[in-house]
Amino acid sequence: MSSLSAHGRLTIVAAVAAWLSVLPLFAITQTDDWIVPAAIGVALVAGTGYVLRKLGVPALLVPIAQLAVVTLWLGVLVANDVALLGFIPTTDWATRLVDVFQEGLDVTSTYVAPIPVPRGILMLVVGGAGLVALLVDALAVWLRRVPLAGVPLAACYGVAASVMTIGLDWWWFLPPAAGFLALLVSEGRTRVAAWGRSASPSARRSGIPETDSLARNGRRVGAVALAVAVAVPGIAPVLTEGVLGPGRGGGGGGGQTIRTDNPIIDLQRNLQRRENVEVLRYTSSVEQAAYIRIVTLDVFDGEEWKTSDRPVPDSVSSELPWPQGLDQADWPVADYDIRVTENFSSSWLPLPYPARTIDIEGDWRYHAPTLDVVADGDDVRARSYNVQSLVLEPTVDALSSAGPPSDDVDAMLELPDELPPLVTELADEATEGAANDFERAAALQRWFRQPGNFEYDIEARGGHNGDALVEFLNDRRGYCEQFAATMAIMARYLGIPARVAVGFTTGTYQGNGTYLVRSHDSHAWPELYFEGSGWVRFEPTPATITGTAPEWTEVPNQAPNVPNADPTAPEQQPSNTAPAIPRDDQLGGGAASGEQDPPSQWPLIVLGALALLAFFATPTVAARIGRELRWRRAADDPGALAEAAWADLRESARDAGHPWDPAATPRVTGRRLAAAASLDDDDHELLDHLVGAVEQARYARRPAPVEALREDTAMVRRSIARSASAGRRVQAFLLPTRLRDSAVEANRRLVDGFDWIDATGERLRTSVAAAATRRRLPAPPPPAE
Repeated sequence: MSSLSAHGRLTIVAAVAAWLSVLPLFAITQTDDWIVPAAIGVALVAGTGYVLRKLGVPALLVPIAQLAVVTLWLGVLVANDVALLGFIPTTDWATRLVDVFQEGLDVTSTYVAPIPVPRGILMLVVGGAGLVALLVDALAVWLRRVPLAGVPLAACYGVAASVMTIGLDWWWFLPPAAGFLALLVSEGRTRVAAWGRSASPSARRSGIPETDSLARNGRRVGAVALAVAVAVPGIAPVLTEGVLGPGRGGGGGGGQTIRTDNPIIDLQRNLQRRENVEVLRYTSSVEQAAYIRIVTLDVFDGEEWKTSDRPVPDSVSSELPWPQGLDQADWPVADYDIRVTENFSSSWLPLPYPARTIDIEGDWRYHAPTLDVVADGDDVRARSYNVQSLVLEPTVDALSSAGPPSDDVDAMLELPDELPPLVTELADEATEGAANDFERAAALQRWFRQPGNFEYDIEARGGHNGDALVEFLNDRRGYCEQFAATMAIMARYLGIPARVAVGFTTGTYQGNGTYLVRSHDSHAWPELYFEGSGWVRFEPTPATITGTAPEWTEVPNQAPNVPNADPTAPEQQPSNTAPAIPRDDQLGGGAASGEQDPPSQWPLIVLGALALLAFFATPTVAARIGRELRWRRAADDPGALAEAAWADLRESARDAGHPWDPAATPRVTGRRLAAAASLDDDDHELLDHLVGAVEQARYARRPAPVEALREDTAMVRRSIARSASAGRRVQAFLLPTRLRDSAVEANRRLVDGFDWIDATGERLRTSVAAAATRRRLPAPPPPAE
């Protein structure tokens, strides 16, 4: 095969490997419509490189040309309407590419995987595929450094594995690994081709000198390496999120740290954490628990809920402004002492709404319409502060009689031009017959919380774009983010100003007016605006998770409250923990608060000791089971029983470190073993009995049954085991001979399997070649008349 054809083959294999390496991105995207554009991008890179090298273009210019082709292809995908003839760049074309690239970055910082694929993400994925193809082509085809190509081939898998909060399934490793192995094999064949022609039959047909044994061994090593690479991560212990953190944390605070750089993104991650990390404790001066709000999302752009563009806020050193839309009245005030743990990191300040005064060190500033408090460059980790907040309990009458909303909240009615028809149809259906905004809001909440209508599922896909909304409303499965976001969207559609709050439920009551808030208490809820009452909290998340809805959100005689199980205890809401994720305070039999003795560690110590014992005993138990099965298979057959006894003796001798010659006769073997193990007369006699049974089974015409053969064998085995050194006994306990023999037999069968595959392939190639030869031969002349 010419060097040109070898170069072409390597180019094609490099392109296929690059395309395979992109497939793990399926795991982090919601749709797969990007795969064809990505494949075209990879093909363009490979084709450009092949043609330019064939034309003799200087090697350094080839990657530049490939990068230009990828950029043009991205322009066709996202900026064809501002390009000449759909692909010729213009100034608007360049601006569009930059804007779409920024959109993609914004989506990656907003959504938790799996993410939607708008044009920004499409640009990032296709551009990334083209870049991977460019690097692989340069390393493998141009520089001939194929092993280094493994780095870009692993890039997409690494990205997918790093952003998945619940881990990446092992099979996503297979496509990039298979592509890398194919690239290695192709490059090896190209190099071997330079050695000259081979005399092997397959080489004579293909023109490729396989050097058969080298090729076979290479395939086998590659197959075994791939199997090990896939199997080991699946069975090996892994570091959990509790050790490494969720992947976005900063330094300090230990591995238990959770972050809220963007609370709506981190909400699902915190709910899915295996460790129910303590976030904060608060003490209230009134016997009433409070939701703790972190931030308010007041803009919905059709893709996501996010914070509005806010001016530089004012300092909290003075009193905060009066809550938006709330009548000036003598509302009761509660004092809250809040202590945030080392485990929680955020630039947003957790607060009960609406706060009036805040006593905290540092430069913290508020946004007047939402009363969100944030610090630029500061962090709430391990801080203690005091908050005075109004205790709001609006009445049903006040909400029902609320007048039209103020012009100040017109922005809270904004929606994209087109909502999925399903959203508007269900909103109208759920609120049919409602007489005013409050009854419509209460009807929406009641519709979401109606038993059997929706199911709480923390594993549901996040996001709020059209596809996500339709999926949530069709599947009727989701967690608090979907419930809050969807109700707020429906409320805006119905003419009720709405926004989404993110924070924590009330937590767990600890006594003495203190509540403990953990990461599994993370929550989102909608706030709807009613003139005179301001922003009012509603609770659409099912009652199985959040408990009783606020009294002021239910129309009397339509949705009665569930009575509190303990009338003497302060009112509190159960935290919204996904049922599939056990809380730390439910493990080991009790809660673990700072004011109670921690649970006993003895159960864990005992379980650890038992697990360690089981680990070390497993090889010996497996060997013992194998011996038992061998004796059972022998049944009453004298010959099989003798061979079972001889196999037991052989394994015991080898476990003890005594030599065993499989070519020696039973009598010679018995004599050597008796001397090596220093057997006494009684054991020697039992060994002779065993030798005689084996000789009779192997050489007699009809072997006679031997009495007490298994019992005699067991006694000899114990004597041989006592003759072993301490080191040999430990080795025999951890890795008995029977298991070593099983491993050797498994390896032999594996090699036989590879041999069968090689032989079958050779036979298939021979058959195909013979059939092709027969088709090319002229047909025999007809017989003469």
